Amino acid sequence: MEPVRPFPAPQEGSLEERLERGDLIPLQPCPIPLPSETDRDFLYMQRLSGSKNINFNPATGAVSGFRRQTADQPARVQKILGNFSSAACDWIRATLRYTVTADRATFRPEEEAIRRLRITARNDLLHIDAFSTRPTNGGRLLRLFVNLHPTDLRVWATSETFAKLLEEFGAQAGLPESEKLTWLERILNLFQKSETASTPYDQFMVRFQRFLKRNAEFQEHARKTFWHFRPGTGWLVMSDGVAYAELRGRFALEHSFFVSSESLALPHLAPAVLLASTGKIPELTLPKSACAISQQHLSHQLEASARNFASSLADASG
Repeated sequence: MEPVRPFPAPQEGSLEERLERGDLIPLQPCPIPLPSETDRDFLYMQRLSGSKNINFNPATGAVSGFRRQTADQPARVQKILGNFSSAACDWIRATLRYTVTADRATFRPEEEAIRRLRITARNDLLHIDAFSTRPTNGGRLLRLFVNLHPTDLRVWATSETFAKLLEEFGAQAGLPESEKLTWLERILNLFQKSETASTPYDQFMVRFQRFLKRNAEFQEHARKTFWHFRPGTGWLVMSDGVAYAELRGRFALEHSFFVSSESLALPHLAPAVLLASTGKIPELTLPKSACAISQQHLSHQLEASARNFASSLADASG
């Protein structure tokens, strides 16, 4: 096995605070029960069919994305990924002080470094996560990964946080355009529930993900921290809050979770709140805690504007 670099020094704070600041949390060894050797050998033989990954939906028990070869294959894939999903959900809920909704569990049988995918579907380019078919409506994305390869490392890179990326590239990517409303109407509409399944926030996040993948200069020159995960290692990341790339590796398990914004330790760092603070979103469904933070931010801005205006009047009269 090739030499492994040590993991970067962890940030201070609770697991939740570290995740929400954009830290990646290695889990070595993985604390979640993994498939048996026999089941792993079975997974290693699976091939994709019209999908990026082999998918398991814990809400319905449905499995998809694999090439069907035998009659008993779907039931066995369902059982293996279902067991992993149950164990992952139990561990997440027991370990983190979050209110979570389980999204998909996946098995990733392909080598990331040589996959033939359209540029916006590639995992080996730096990006933040957003699901075009499963909007979060302002919640956060927590993801658990496990290197299931018997011998090889899985190699990642992480880069800047969403806050820094939004500041540098938000306008270029196309911040949500407001309707022609007064400033007061825009503030009020910011906290109105959207009637569509996908909010302006979710639409921007998908657009921002694609913008970063297509930005050759960013891909080439962005600051990068490299991670080398041994077989059997797991890791956690809030993948909407830090840019990352899956540079190399085959045979990985993954589980995604939607985290309620009301359960966050640092809700002011949530991408939905950061984007709302730009004043560019006409409508956004935010939980009460996030609304309170955005309203407080706007209130401070208005107070500062009032003080500046009063000061300018005083200067003029003097």
